[in-house]
Amino acid sequence: MASSSPALSSGRGTVLTVTIQVNSRGEVKSVEPDKFEIYKGQYQQLLWQVSDPNAQFNVEFTGDSPFDYKQFSDAEPYSGLVRREVLGDPGKYYKYTVRAGGRTLDPGGVVNP
Repeated sequence: MASSSPALSSGRGTVLTVTIQVNSRGEVKSVEPDKFEIYKGQYQQLLWQVSDPNAQFNVEFTGDSPFDYKQFSDAEPYSGLVRREVLGDPGKYYKYTVRAGGRTLDPGGVVNP
């Protein structure tokens, strides 16, 4: 299980950071943590950021998304809160694809109650 990522306070909840590591060509090489784990009851949300501020990235949930939107990018990096109708279930895995520099990676995560 991945450890907690750094968190920023945002009033009522926290923002957990998912860092997209890229190589010198801006190609995605890893995502940290490789499995996000957020708590709906704690009003957490995700912030995707890239290790090189000059690199661009896209994130797309390939199936169901626990958030209002399925796509995020360097221009819109915050997930927002988990949708109201999504129940926290550590057994349900949400897969997403990260694209940066022409390469892709398929991490995922879970939403806890």
